[in-house]
Amino acid sequence: MKFKLFFLFFFLIYPSFLYSHEDHYNKIKSIEMDVLRNGKKIGYNKYFFTAENNFFIVKNEINFEANVIGYNLLSIDGSSTETYKNGKLVKYKSRTTQNKKKKYNNLFFDEKNKIYKIKGSSFTGTASSNVVIGNWWNHNIFQSDIIISPLSGSLKHQEVYFLSKEIIKIDNNRYDTSRFKIVLKKNIDDKKKEEFNIWLDDQSKIILKITYSKFGNWEYIVKNIEKFN
Repeated sequence: MKFKLFFLFFFLIYPSFLYSHEDHYNKIKSIEMDVLRNGKKIGYNKYFFTAENNFFIVKNEINFEANVIGYNLLSIDGSSTETYKNGKLVKYKSRTTQNKKKKYNNLFFDEKNKIYKIKGSSFTGTASSNVVIGNWWNHNIFQSDIIISPLSGSLKHQEVYFLSKEIIKIDNNRYDTSRFKIVLKKNIDDKKKEEFNIWLDDQSKIILKITYSKFGNWEYIVKNIEKFN
């Protein structure tokens, strides 16, 4: 019920979210984010955008390593490709090494049955056509009550909350943003949860910053946005 009320409120306030990915990203060539833990840069997350005819393709590269007193707390090295047709996700493929363990997610849209078929390292099955891949470039993560893990294909329930309007500064640039909180759970009634704070640029609709706490304070912060000439 909370999510449904938020959903109605959100689209009354932000009607531009109803537009397709191409409307917001057709001038964007790439988005590069720094990954920080406890204020120290430990890696990057990069997205590359291509629009061809009715297809919109997003490629992602991510690499970071967090060490504590010589111990490898968490390392990620992966890549993925999202393919959209007329604004609809039709295919997704990722390969990731997490702490030397192989993870993957192969997904495609079953047009006949209007569902996603997923074969991942943590989940194999189907999902509603309304679900969204949980990558940080995509502002449409605010629209779904279920998120697909980009690494392993697992499904997580989410609740989305609008927190406030804020002006944030990144390097020498100031941005008018909307701050949201996303709460992720494996099951709706699960007491164990993950919480993320997200700052969305009101003008470009690009996610500029994400923070969360898990064995330290983590930040994903936009470092560079490259546009087509």
